[in-house]
Amino acid sequence: MKPRYYILIAVISYLFFTLTNVPAAKVLTLLKSYVELPAQINGIEGSLWNGSAQAVVIKNQPTLKNISWSINPVSLLLAQVSANVQAHVEGQAVNGHVNASLLSGSVDISDLRAELTAKELQQLMNLPFGELQGKISLEIQQLSIEGQNIARINGVARWNKAKFTLAETVSLGNIQIKLDSDEDKNILAEISNKGGQIKLQGEARLQPNKNYQLDMKFIPSKNSTPNIKQSLAMFAKRQTNGSYRLKQNGNLRQLGF
Repeated sequence: MKPRYYILIAVISYLFFTLTNVPAAKVLTLLKSYVELPAQINGIEGSLWNGSAQAVVIKNQPTLKNISWSINPVSLLLAQVSANVQAHVEGQAVNGHVNASLLSGSVDISDLRAELTAKELQQLMNLPFGELQGKISLEIQQLSIEGQNIARINGVARWNKAKFTLAETVSLGNIQIKLDSDEDKNILAEISNKGGQIKLQGEARLQPNKNYQLDMKFIPSKNSTPNIKQSLAMFAKRQTNGSYRLKQNGNLRQLGF
């Protein structure tokens, strides 16, 4: 091997060592002087390679706390941050792989895993009606965020032992929501369940401008009470076969999202 290659390897090695040992707080300060970050990051400790933060605050999103990361140093030379990340939302663990572009501000997340109770989700989304019970798990293979919008998503959300209480408690069994997206950046959801007092069948579409379309069918089981059927009739139209159908269009901004 020629001497110039040894010199090149030595320079690259030195750059890697320098970059990965720079305090993360100093890097954040430098970035703020060049680009507008989509999040406020507090309590940073450690190096750029392996570090932690007390909280990451994103507008209109739940606050991430107790974040730790391990960065692939090769990505830094490409103006990207590729890292394995662990965090907590309302005390529940969230982990996944994050790839963020320092130039465009886009964020790609893969292998995202998270769990929380339905009650915690209700508090996060500030849903004022009824009471939710059960446990929700997220398994997201791909999630791409551009600005404050989701550009692509693929994964599944499960709500196990789902219950909803208003006038009385209704068991909805185990609910599954398959999430996908199309080339126009619309988010698509296919909703179904197994067990419970009401069978669910439906789909939803959310456009980048936050317009949504929802088409749901509710089929009361034999053990559904008259109160459950009366409650369904308050927001869904009864069909000749005894099921109830809800078709609704709107914009999430009207709902405060």
